[in-house]
Amino acid sequence: MVETIQSTDLRRRAREVLDRVRLKGEPVIVQNYGTPQAVLIPYTDFAAYREWQTGRAQRQAWLAELRTIAEEVSTRAALTEEETAALVDEARHG
Repeated sequence: MVETIQSTDLRRRAREVLDRVRLKGEPVIVQNYGTPQAVLIPYTDFAAYREWQTGRAQRQAWLAELRTIAEEVSTRAALTEEETAALVDEARHG
């Protein structure tokens, strides 16, 4: 179960709470006036999250590039034979 702690309690019990997070790997939700504000997690969990986030951004960039390529292929697939021949000729002769 995830522990929830008020920010005022965190100030008084900082070492105890950080040890629990670090040693037991248990996340702790920090609230202020009953509203969740932050979550304390072990650093290794944070590092793994950041790595996942970076990979996700890369995957989204690749997907956007693939969509652009697919749109171009789709557009070119609609070309007439004459237009296709003209593009091939242009590509060959620069």
